[in-house]
Amino acid sequence: MQAAQQQRPDVVAERAAFRDWLGTVDATRIKAVDESGVIQGMRLAYGYAPRGERLVCQAPLRQGKRVSLLGWLGFDGAGTVAMHTGTVRRWHFRGFIQQHLLPVLKPGDIVLWDNARIHEAPDLVEQIEARGACVRPLPRYSPEFNPIELLWSKLKHLIKKACADTAEALLEAVEYATEQVTAADAAGWFQHCGFLPQHY
Repeated sequence: MQAAQQQRPDVVAERAAFRDWLGTVDATRIKAVDESGVIQGMRLAYGYAPRGERLVCQAPLRQGKRVSLLGWLGFDGAGTVAMHTGTVRRWHFRGFIQQHLLPVLKPGDIVLWDNARIHEAPDLVEQIEARGACVRPLPRYSPEFNPIELLWSKLKHLIKKACADTAEALLEAVEYATEQVTAADAAGWFQHCGFLPQHY
């Protein structure tokens, strides 16, 4: 399903300009940034049972607090996923970028993120630019252009399979799922979103 707002003329123009830009950028310079979240008791929406039998799955009625995930991902699989209990605020996002992304930025790198309000931090953009990198916002209503969305999809699948019903189990499941991400995964996700390394 797609957001109806993608059909607005101004958003159509933004998306077209972004697609044109995709053909000019080296995917290996992109650092994709985003946030997501998980909760205790998450389960897969499907399963298997012997023919003719109903599949029954049990999950906690009351779930714990949301665990927010903040992450960045590079074409080569480099990146960081940090956890925070509760909602991500602007200062959490700023701290994540300053601690986990700024130290690894190199001149020519491009930081890709969406238009969420917590990303509206001119001083943070200045800090990124001081490293010789730049920020490229995604077009509005266009998460499919951000490779890290596919990272979240893989992590959540593995976390749901883990049936993590306690806070401790959830944290362990997040750590395990993150360790399963490979460089091949990342390269495939970037290419799926239209980003290619220059030698292609």
